[in-house]
Amino acid sequence: MTQTLSGTFFPGTSSRPVPARASLTDEGLLVITDDAGAVLAGIAFAKVRVSGRLGQLHRRIILPDHGRFETPDNDGVDAFLRAAGRLRHGATIDFLERSLKWVGVAVMIAVVSTAMMILYGFPAAASFLADATPRPVMSAMSDQTLRTMDRLALAPSRLKPSEMGHARALFARMAAVARQPASHYRLVFRAGAAVGPNAFSLPDGTVVMTDELYGLVRRDDELEGVFGHEMAHADRRHALRMVYADSFLPAAIALITGDASQFGQIATVLPTLLIESSYSRVVEQQADDDSAVMMKRIGADPAALGALLLRLDARLCGKSGCSAGWLGSHPAAEERAARLRAEARASR
Repeated sequence: MTQTLSGTFFPGTSSRPVPARASLTDEGLLVITDDAGAVLAGIAFAKVRVSGRLGQLHRRIILPDHGRFETPDNDGVDAFLRAAGRLRHGATIDFLERSLKWVGVAVMIAVVSTAMMILYGFPAAASFLADATPRPVMSAMSDQTLRTMDRLALAPSRLKPSEMGHARALFARMAAVARQPASHYRLVFRAGAAVGPNAFSLPDGTVVMTDELYGLVRRDDELEGVFGHEMAHADRRHALRMVYADSFLPAAIALITGDASQFGQIATVLPTLLIESSYSRVVEQQADDDSAVMMKRIGADPAALGALLLRLDARLCGKSGCSAGWLGSHPAAEERAARLRAEARASR
């Protein structure tokens, strides 16, 4: 039985539309006629292309000579395709679009996928990018970060040369037993009234310590514990992982294309993240554990860092809790101190 569609025919040799009808014979022949019944085109249906179904858009049957027949009758075109044994392009998509149940499923999949990407995908990608960052790039980022911090929050140190020399000697002891060669680490001093007692590591292994933190240290092994903790952050590239997670797209572009300007953009994010010390609980525990291992290697007390944390907590935070700073946004001081005391007992 012949099937017929109403629509408009556009001859391949002219852009003039012609009101027409398209018929599909039982033999699979597509015949296009005008309103008077004159045949405008005839061709085997197997040789034409049919546009996919999308909402209420008109469907197009495209002939080899670039002529085309357009019709609003989507169901009629689908009937042609079924009669000719041709799978309708986009049929599954069209079905899913029309089903509220599957639309709801698609929305849920999108929400879950987005959440999984944020919770697991971005951190994994950030870790990959951090491990792939070459040392010269880390050095450039660190230099720019320190210049930015000097301009916004830090000032030249007021420590005496003898105090700096003593701190450098303790730093060298820890660097000698760290994961990287001692030459990978350096210690710089700054006054940080705006940030308070603070220490943080830059991606290239530079450790910045404020005068305010040095003034609160009572024992050498407390300072050694701080240095080990910050070296561990650098060794594990924690700062890079954190900043890449917050600036994933610029980081990916920079490493793929070698565009140094993207690293400059990333470096502008680092100062705030480092000053706020917004590492996760797991990351801080890793750095504490690594520091404890290094302390054992030099024969120092791993629990000393915990004692410093508790003293800072009591002196600076009181009952209201700490504000942002080297101690403030770290995991609970008592919890960290207990872990470090356990490390000390295990080494005896």
